[in-house]
Amino acid sequence: MKKLLFIAFVIPSLIIFSGCEEENDITFIATPSEGISFTNSFSNEYLLSNETEDNIAERFVWEPADFGAPVNITYDLHASLSADFSAFDVVGSTNKTNLAVTVGTLLDYAFDLGLDDDPATTNDDGNPNNMGQVFFRLRAYAGAGTGNNTDIISDPVTINLVWLERTLSGGGCASIWVVGAAVPSAGWSWGTPIEFGCESKVYEAKVRLVNDAFRFFTTKGDWASGYNYPHYEGEGFTIDPLLENANDGDSNFRFIGEPGIYTLTVNENNKTITLTPSASLWLVGAATPGGWSWNAPTEAKEISLDVWQTTMEFSNNTFRFFQVRDDWGSGLNYPYYVDAGYTISSLFEDGLDGDNNFRFIGTPGTYTVTVNNRARSITMEQ
Repeated sequence: MKKLLFIAFVIPSLIIFSGCEEENDITFIATPSEGISFTNSFSNEYLLSNETEDNIAERFVWEPADFGAPVNITYDLHASLSADFSAFDVVGSTNKTNLAVTVGTLLDYAFDLGLDDDPATTNDDGNPNNMGQVFFRLRAYAGAGTGNNTDIISDPVTINLVWLERTLSGGGCASIWVVGAAVPSAGWSWGTPIEFGCESKVYEAKVRLVNDAFRFFTTKGDWASGYNYPHYEGEGFTIDPLLENANDGDSNFRFIGEPGIYTLTVNENNKTITLTPSASLWLVGAATPGGWSWNAPTEAKEISLDVWQTTMEFSNNTFRFFQVRDDWGSGLNYPYYVDAGYTISSLFEDGLDGDNNFRFIGTPGTYTVTVNNRARSITMEQ
């Protein structure tokens, strides 16, 4: 067996060789000649918000580690809620000398610290609970990352977090939140809760509801801040008949209506909780099968939040969208959507008639038209 072993001691000139004749592998064991540290400048505080979660909060930068010989080096960035790193996460690993950390990552640690952006919540001392600290350090090592690898650990740095509190609306009230299986986009998780904005003590949001349970919360991420069905009942609220007490362990709200999209409103002024079903768009005009009549208008239903769609036969003529059936005054014409910044299918143009209706100029046939208020677009697919 032929095996060559290099051992580099603190005295760099001393190298010991040993070997036999049967195998040609080489093992290197090194003691680093110097430490490692971050070289970037850190901010006094890092301002966090949900709206900027995809932004880079900080790019950690360092000089290459020196292990006294050319070896492949891996760098692990550690984060911990405690300065002694008794418990820590590996935020990322790289062979480069820099690693970016997003606002979203820092928000996760802010959440773990019990911080939030609600101006109504405070610490025990009465101060806002939107500030805290998280600690970062760097590990450099040669090898697979486990076992008897040679490694270097940097001194930790302290990152001061400030979760920007939400500005109260003109009515002077903070948001509330909904979580639960009745709202599929949220579920029983704080990953994607539904926020209900507030104006003059009226909370409102548009949601897709299915036949299951949900609960209101006054603080995002805080299960103890929940308001269930008996809470509102005890406060004297009149509750929509499509909602009932789930009679589960938490006495949540249960939605028992037809699944679909609703506007859910909590009005603390008149003490009501109401559900308003999604309103359709109606297509009326000579380009549609029903013509200029309300006898058989074409209905475009809201298939997802703020997206309306229908499939129908189009002919080369004009039509208009209407927000309310049988109401000519609720019409939305071509210039309305242009002025609102919508991208409109090239199969439509301004009819330039007395009402500036839409004119269909494509090949007559069956098309699916989609009005997307979020993307601000009107598209056609055959």
